[in-house]
Amino acid sequence: MGRFSRACLIMIVLLLTIIALHPILIPHTASAAGRYKYAVVPSSDAIDRMQADLDKRAADGWELVTPLVSERFLAFIFRKEQ
Repeated sequence: MGRFSRACLIMIVLLLTIIALHPILIPHTASAAGRYKYAVVPSSDAIDRMQADLDKRAADGWELVTPLVSERFLAFIFRKEQ
């Protein structure tokens, strides 16, 4: 192995070491996306009861994200800005 090849390999190893150790030596701060609060509200199968749940949450400022439908239950997922 020649000098040039050896110098290139040493340079590669040094650069990879710097890349690998950078997050450990200088960690970045992380922040969660806590803009919304979420609520899961189980509902009955009665249509009028579902509408009452929707109206109650909408009056309190909650936004319907999605209905969660399963063979065993029905629930609504709401979100609200904090």
